Formats: sequence, structure tokens, C-alpha cells
Amino acid sequence: MNYEIELKAHVKNREEVIEKLNKAAAYLGHTEKEDDYYHFELLQGKVAPDGRDFISARIRKETLTLNGEKSSTCYMTYKRKEIKKNEDGTEIEVNEENEITFENAAPLEILFSDLGGKIDLHKSKSVEQWSLCKNGEKAHVELCEVPPLGDFLEIEIIKNQNDEETVKKCKKFIEEIFADCGISKEMIEPRYYRDMLKSL
Repeated sequence: MNYEIELKAHVKNREEVIEKLNKAAAYLGHTEKEDDYYHFELLQGKVAPDGRDFISARIRKETLTLNGEKSSTCYMTYKRKEIKKNEDGTEIEVNEENEITFENAAPLEILFSDLGGKIDLHKSKSVEQWSLCKNGEKAHVELCEVPPLGDFLEIEIIKNQNDEETVKKCKKFIEEIFADCGISKEMIEPRYYRDMLKSL
């Protein structure tokens, strides 16, 4: 089982961040991501792991461009989301991610509809991505344009455990990358994109 340990932060100077990441990390290409979030109401008395009375699943259609070549993939992702607090009171997102890939989203979209799932939110992301390795640790780094919210730097580390010590070390590493990119802790955004978009 994999856990995503991640943080995102607002970006004011996109070009400066790109310049710093190109020097420190391996570029993985440009990706366009189109996400539909489906909500499924739970039976009365049932609750999701995060306490809500529904669960969500995402269908993502993704097109990667790297070295002039394009490739497309679809993903279905179901996450058990959790926000963990560190000793200093700061928060970090830890997700148990369950994901499959496929070529054609249509059969799954029909199934979700017949199961009573309704599209609750659509989100677009235009993403530049890198792989960054430092001191034996590896992070996936994405500079995302999320209309109409603006630019964000997302940093994700994948681990097979989410104990307190692991989360603490990952958070420290992520904050170091933010600092190297000229992003202060005050720019870290604790809210999910979903909640930010719904608040508009």
C-alpha cells in the first residue's frame, strides 16, 4: 500500500521556480490533466473514512508531452484522505492512494453513472513536472496552473508507511525544496483544490 505525503504552495514567480527546478531536478515533461470528481452517496448510517456521508472517486484524462512526443492515459483514483498535524501544529496531507490506469474512460463513466455517481466537480491542471533526488530521498515536483486559482508548486513523496517519523522527515524535505525554490512557509496552502474551487 502506498501513501502520498504531499504539500502545495502558492507560486508568485513562475519563471523563477522553473529556472531553479531545471538546475536541481530532472524534467519529466508537460502534462494536461482533466479531472472529473464523482460523488457516491453512502447508505444511511454508513460513513467514509474521513467522516463524510459520501465517497469520491476521480477519473483523470491526462496527456503528456515530452521531447515532442505525446501520450495519453486515463486514471481512476480513490483516495482515503487524511490531514496530519505535526508537533509544531503545522499540517501535511497524507493520502492512501488506490489507482488504476486504462485507455478509454467511457466504460467506467457509464458504470459510475449507473451506480448513482454524479460529477460534483471538474478541475483542469496544466503541469510542468520534475523528479528531484537529494540525500537518498526522491520527490515528484509539479508546477501547476489551476484555473482560476493560479499557480501552485506541489511536492509529493511516495512511502509505504505513514508513521509519525516518516511523515515528519518527508515534511522537512518538502519544506527544504520549497525554500530552494524561493517559496516561504507562509505560502503553503493547506486546503484541497476541491474546497478552494467550491468556495469561489
